Amino acid sequence: MRTRMLEWGRVVEDIRTGRIHSSTEVVFYAMDKMLEALTLEKRLDKFAELALHIVRARPTSALLANSIRELAKTVLEYSGESPESVLEKASSKVAEIKERIKATVEETSSIAEKRLEDGDTVLTASYSVFVKKTIEKAIKGGKEIRVIVTESRPGSEGVRLAAELAGIGCDVTLIVDSAVRYVMKNVDKVLLSSESVTANGANVNKVGSSQIALAAHEARVRVFVVTSTLKFSPETLVGGLVEIPEADTTEIKNYLAQRGIEGVKVRAPLFDVTPPEYIDAIITEKGLVAPSFVIMTVRDLYGWPPKPTPLENLLTALAKVGTYGG
Repeated sequence: MRTRMLEWGRVVEDIRTGRIHSSTEVVFYAMDKMLEALTLEKRLDKFAELALHIVRARPTSALLANSIRELAKTVLEYSGESPESVLEKASSKVAEIKERIKATVEETSSIAEKRLEDGDTVLTASYSVFVKKTIEKAIKGGKEIRVIVTESRPGSEGVRLAAELAGIGCDVTLIVDSAVRYVMKNVDKVLLSSESVTANGANVNKVGSSQIALAAHEARVRVFVVTSTLKFSPETLVGGLVEIPEADTTEIKNYLAQRGIEGVKVRAPLFDVTPPEYIDAIITEKGLVAPSFVIMTVRDLYGWPPKPTPLENLLTALAKVGTYGG
């Protein structure tokens, strides 16, 4: 039992610290671990507890919250059936969620690729399955695309994206985060990924994204957010706030301590918020959405007024069930 607790703790820590890079990969990882917990623990209170810790570890990810909400609803609905039936229904729901996300990646990237022209220089940041697929499709379609990627500290996920793009023959340059304004004069378009899109059309993404959008706005370079309506956050329409987590700063603090430097506070926010006025369009599987029209899309997805089932209420109900399977 202690071994399992340590394992679930590592899962949460992997997600919290950003060791799992893109929000899509986080959801796939979390779904697999949730199924594993459901299989091994045989208790819905443990399942609900892990789900709550996972969501709180990545509070910016609307995709994660929406996916776990769907899975929790399914498990709660069938919790009175046999253990085999509960696991079968949960497995089917996870497979369905993954396939839907994969489909939106394909559909969104096909639309986004059309915004790129032969000879474009594209600036992007961090690591995004959506952005990577968009660039891949442009290159496979015969377009010569040059890509500039910020290293994206903390975490340096941009290094991984640059390496993978280079691996498919893309002309790619990796830059330090602070060089964004310096290179913007050579950029034709900016592609940003998304953790979540708020009801007013703001984009929550890896820290540094808002600075990129600001520099692009100044230089009159178009900024596109490549994402999915699955990442639209209905909670923000009913007053919910997006919490921005911070990375572990132990390494930096140790660096300072080794040099006898005291009295210095260290912060490392993982995400920031880009205002809608710095975004030209949000590209989704449903097409291009102006930031000002996100609220209408949320209405179409969740009704009006939107009434998303509070995730914590679902998990509380699951915890009360105890052992599943009747």
